[in-house]
Formats: sequence, C-alpha cells, structure tokens
Amino acid sequence: MESPFTIATRRLQLFAPSSAEIAELRSGERTGLGSRIGATISEEWWLGPTLVRLLLGLPEKMAQEPGDARWVWLVIEPITANVVGDIGFHGPMRDDATVEIGYSIIPRAQRFGYATEAASALIRWTFAHTRVAQIIAQINSGNAPSLRVAAKLGMQRLPPISTEYLCFGITRPPA
Repeated sequence: MESPFTIATRRLQLFAPSSAEIAELRSGERTGLGSRIGATISEEWWLGPTLVRLLLGLPEKMAQEPGDARWVWLVIEPITANVVGDIGFHGPMRDDATVEIGYSIIPRAQRFGYATEAASALIRWTFAHTRVAQIIAQINSGNAPSLRVAAKLGMQRLPPISTEYLCFGITRPPA
C-alpha cells in the first residue's frame, strides 16, 4: 500500500482514498477498496460517524480541487487488517489556510491511543507536505476523550468559533 497518501505509525496505517474511492464507499461498495488496501472495511466502521459519510459532497468537492486532492484518511489497524476509524479535515488543505481536523475510532478500538497516534501523524504529514498554516479542532466541552487528544497533541485553547464547541489549535512550526 505504498503511496504518497499512506502514513505508517508504530501501530497504525493511514490511507487517504481518492475522490473516486470515496464515491465507491458512499455507494456502499467496500470490498474493492478493502482488497486494494489490504484491510476489511467493516460495517462497524461504516455505520459509525465517519467523515466519509458525514462530510456532504466530499467526493465532488475533492474532484473540484486541482491535482489529486485528498483530505480524509482511513485508520487501519495492521495487526487485525481492519479499518478502525477515520481522520482528516473538513475541507481542502490550501496554502496558508486554517483547516479543521476531525476523527472517529470505532468503539472496540477506543482507549488504545489510536486517535492521538493517528492525529499526531497526520499533523506532521500535513505540515511536511502542505503549506497549511494552522490546524484546529472544535470539541464539545463534554467530550473528555477528544479534549485529552487535543491536549496530548499540544493544541492550544483558541477563542471559540461557535458557541457549541471549544476550539483548540496548533500552528505550523517555524521553518
């Protein structure tokens, strides 16, 4: 699964599907992509709060961007060869922009630090491969696990964008 859209961590593999692959997933077809990436794309993940399903018009928006724009990644647990979550941004990673990160890990894979490990890797990849200026996370004040992830990532509290969420962010390190 070697490509510019794969990230390997100590325990995980991240893969960013193309707009065509996301369209394939959205139509309910999971086996083709699953066999191409060597992982089972289970109903447990698919029926959860995935960015692939929740970000409306995702394949169409990706197809409108120049080049091979990808900003949502599947989180794969290599030891079980299962997709255990997804992580990514709520929109394209444009130069000098602020992008919002989101992530979801299936219940059986929670509390193992996968969200932190995947987010840390994606933040490093984003700052190394794009010119994004800042990555933010908007988190419900009652979502203690996500608040812990933001703290472990070194995200700083920012003024809220919405009255519903706390906002945290991390800025591109100096060159």
